[in-house]
Amino acid sequence: MRTSLPLSALGLMFAAITLLACTSSGGKNSQASDAALATGDVDATSSGAMSGGAGTGGSAGTSGNVGTGGNASADASSGTGGSADASLGTDASPNAGGGLDAGTPPTFSADFTAADKSRFYSRADNGGSATFGAANASAADNAVAELVFKGSAALGPSDKQTPDFATEVGTNQAFGYGTFRTRVQLAKCGASEELVNGIFTYFNDGKDHDGDGLIDNSELDIEILCSDPSIISLTIWSEYTSDTAKQGVSRVIHTQTGAYEDSINDSTSIGSGSSPAFKLTGFPDPNAFYEMGFEWHATSLRYFIVVGGHEITLWTYADAKYIPSLPAPFLFNVWHSTDWWNSQGTADYPTSDAVMRVDWFRYWKE
Repeated sequence: MRTSLPLSALGLMFAAITLLACTSSGGKNSQASDAALATGDVDATSSGAMSGGAGTGGSAGTSGNVGTGGNASADASSGTGGSADASLGTDASPNAGGGLDAGTPPTFSADFTAADKSRFYSRADNGGSATFGAANASAADNAVAELVFKGSAALGPSDKQTPDFATEVGTNQAFGYGTFRTRVQLAKCGASEELVNGIFTYFNDGKDHDGDGLIDNSELDIEILCSDPSIISLTIWSEYTSDTAKQGVSRVIHTQTGAYEDSINDSTSIGSGSSPAFKLTGFPDPNAFYEMGFEWHATSLRYFIVVGGHEITLWTYADAKYIPSLPAPFLFNVWHSTDWWNSQGTADYPTSDAVMRVDWFRYWKE
């Protein structure tokens, strides 16, 4: 649904970025932006990485709805997983939880100070704003990026919906396999209203790089709705040509109960269950920052969140068929959805301004 969008100039190694609209998928609007990038970035070494000059804007991609994963114990042979173990970490530490990034300087690091602005593009197509270097005492360095979604009592459920009207920031560089960590405070809204908090990678240049008949779509999503932020939606998209020609898997976790549901392509349920590790009492504190992210490898992907000083694995997925290979930028956005993805009904446009705050982002190349 989104048409091409103007962006600020990119870094020295990039000629242009074109952002395009994404269509809704299975009743859920896409939150990702198409981005075509030139090579020469910090990590364009993954299989299928682009070569030559700047790419061109591609076809629309889509974010997932409910997802796939499997039971609470890892099962690489079946492509499902969902290890529910928790390892010690800290909400404020960029290296919480160990793993690939433990004790190793990141390949890319941004603290969202005013000086970091040139390393990101930004847009606010709903009348809001994206500000770098806003003072915040809860930030590690007292500086955050503030993504303001402009509220209005005069607007209704069908007004300015979809990512066409998102407030968004994204890296000018693309990243391949590795560890992605960020620390954010989620945007808030009323129970009758709806906004999507999007934390994700996205790249789609409209090409079928692997020759399987579908357009490659490199997208890893963390999505949390402001009306009920206790529900975490995780989605992996490797192909997207249209709503009926796509390849993606997702998991939805209900942190109040510990229950989760898994599906393929937004529609086919492949399992459900419950894990004590997913029952996060008091999550999210509306005034707190949370560290979250994922480890992206060629044959597996692990999502995690840090709560109360403990890193919790939300989903480990291990079927290479559904894992994207093309490097992609890392993005944050806030946008209005007219419906609730996990229930029936129509969601109103936010009356008041809503703000997502981003403390930092770190990437460790595999």
